[in-house]
Amino acid sequence: MHKNILRCAAALAICHASGASAGGLWLNTLGDFSGGRASAGAAAGTDDAATILHNPASATRVQNRQLFASGGAILPDVKFKTEYSNERYGYGNGGDAAVDSPAGSGAYVQDLGSDKWSGGVYFTGLAGAGLEYDDDWVGRHQATDVELLVAAVAPTIAYQLTDQLSVGASVQYWYANLDLKLKVPRLDPNLAEPTASINGDDTGFGYTLGAMYELTDRTRFGISYQSEIQPNFNGDLKIKGAEAGEVAVSSSTKLNMAEFVRFGMHHAMDDKWAVELSLGWDNWSQLGNVLLATENRGASIPTKWKDTYHYAWGVQYQLDKRWAFTTGISYDTNPVSAHYRNAQLPMDRQIYYAVGTRYQMSDTFTMGGYINYADLGSAKISNPRFGGEYHDNSMVQLMVNATWTF
Repeated sequence: MHKNILRCAAALAICHASGASAGGLWLNTLGDFSGGRASAGAAAGTDDAATILHNPASATRVQNRQLFASGGAILPDVKFKTEYSNERYGYGNGGDAAVDSPAGSGAYVQDLGSDKWSGGVYFTGLAGAGLEYDDDWVGRHQATDVELLVAAVAPTIAYQLTDQLSVGASVQYWYANLDLKLKVPRLDPNLAEPTASINGDDTGFGYTLGAMYELTDRTRFGISYQSEIQPNFNGDLKIKGAEAGEVAVSSSTKLNMAEFVRFGMHHAMDDKWAVELSLGWDNWSQLGNVLLATENRGASIPTKWKDTYHYAWGVQYQLDKRWAFTTGISYDTNPVSAHYRNAQLPMDRQIYYAVGTRYQMSDTFTMGGYINYADLGSAKISNPRFGGEYHDNSMVQLMVNATWTF
């Protein structure tokens, strides 16, 4: 009987927790040269193989055969400050919940034997999150450990319809993994709280569509669409601790990663200066309910997420034939109110500040890199059990990249 109660409580707790884990905004900076301007204008093309990361249609701008690779690190800083609670939940702040992680992407593009067709393939991370709180912190019933990863490999094809208009598409084969732990509340606060965990993964297909229009030699526009991705994390729901010992039951958690649209503009003012602009929309209101089912129980929890909007502006300066420099800023709106925000992904509005550079070492090899600083907002949490805000909630992304032309 006690085990059945714990199973039910854990299933409901996991379901509440999973919503925010899936609701994080998609990655906009993917390791390429445009990351040095906060990816402003990336949907309008970037003139190297990495361009297909942002818009498949822009593959038609790549000359010859090109290989792109990037690598680096994401260094977050996440610290919560409790403002109110009670004796049952305690007042623990959770410590430094940040988890450093590697990052990288790659792409290859070439023409397909004609002036009209181009093709390639890319791999990249699409979304992710990682947090590790103290086991006794005030929000332990929402999460103590969170790890979410969504990555994809995608063959891409593009066709130049006219001298000015190109279209393209990518078919994504994605892999998603969710690892989540939390404490299960007990009716008797004097009893030790068991740990509930779920680990599951899934694979599937998504796609991107794009178009690019070159108005003049100096001005071009691009638009891309990313399809919805719906991972269904099949795995075991495990409950460990207290008199339950260790209990495992098959589970399935279904999440929706929102579709989105990005519009980009590139305009070269002269031979040295160019300005970049991006606008975007993410359909996070379709996240709707998070569904979790075990062998004989299920739950559906509303997340109350809303659509978000993306804005980015950047500039590029070509110092000479070899050196180029970039800077930019982007802004993403807040996806959820403080009442419904959850501790797995303390996401508020986001502001990215970026600087980058690129050096052409030869006609066939170019190196570059950038630094991004992201202010992720205070991410205030306000619910009947506890409340507070993240007095530290930021991230630094350090990336280097290289492009080979054959």
